[in-house]
Amino acid sequence: MSVTDIVCLCSIYDLKDLYSEGFGGHQELRLLRPEEVEDPAAIEVAIGFAPGPGDLAGFPNLRLLCSVGAGVDGLLTHPGLHDGIALVRMVNPEQARMMAGFSAYHVVAWHRRLWEYPAMQEARRWETLDATPPSSFPVAILGWGNMGRATGRVLADLGYPVTGWAGSPREEGGIRVLAGEAALPDLLNEARAVVNLLPLTDTTRGILDAERFAMMREDAILVQLGRGGHLVEGDLIAALDAGRPAVAALDVTETEPLPPESPLWSHPKVRITPHVASENSAEAVAGAVAANLRRWRAGEPLVGVVDRSRGY
Repeated sequence: MSVTDIVCLCSIYDLKDLYSEGFGGHQELRLLRPEEVEDPAAIEVAIGFAPGPGDLAGFPNLRLLCSVGAGVDGLLTHPGLHDGIALVRMVNPEQARMMAGFSAYHVVAWHRRLWEYPAMQEARRWETLDATPPSSFPVAILGWGNMGRATGRVLADLGYPVTGWAGSPREEGGIRVLAGEAALPDLLNEARAVVNLLPLTDTTRGILDAERFAMMREDAILVQLGRGGHLVEGDLIAALDAGRPAVAALDVTETEPLPPESPLWSHPKVRITPHVASENSAEAVAGAVAANLRRWRAGEPLVGVVDRSRGY
């Protein structure tokens, strides 16, 4: 069996982790750091997430670039990604389930006022806080890809009225998916939780701004899980200070790590987590890349092919 050399341009996983957690079990594959390549012209496949500006240019016959993440906004704008290179993103059901669970935690905690109970425990107050039923707590999910779809299903199963917003309108499993700018005002005005899982494109960059916050309810939570570039952070701080939305949970920010001087750290209405909503294990990355390489060799359709015209 022939061997496929794969260049690792990844900034997330250590090379030995990818070997030990998956690639080591695929004897027909050989993973190399860029500096280990003896014949750059022989390299046809690379995996990565944030390669440097000149990293792809050194491999003139590169034909396939596999992202180790679901998001590919950093790769789409790479100067070395010419038309002859197919780009695929990670499609991992386990990662989508992690995202769904993380989203549900924030929605349920805000809905049931669970974040208020620790202070009551400290004060030794045995008191039941008012909680509306899930059926009276509408949730809007911006983005209806693998992550949004998984999140919508989990929340719908918990009894929440879920409405999605994506590039085209449809209905999936009893969940309405709206589309277009005209649908946003009513959607945001009705939702008591807004979960952002959009891909980052030219049209979605900065979408969470003052105009959209003004559409939201005073008792709503924003759960920001997409990309940091979606959020205009200064607009959010002003909106929270004005009381609309009520609170924001941020797992992604424009600059990561979030700088110590950022006012988001200390804002009383902001909850911050360090980009941990969902993660791909090294084993999952290795398995997905290996499976796609087998399809690629056999001339079969690849999983997770990115449509560059749409940006995802």
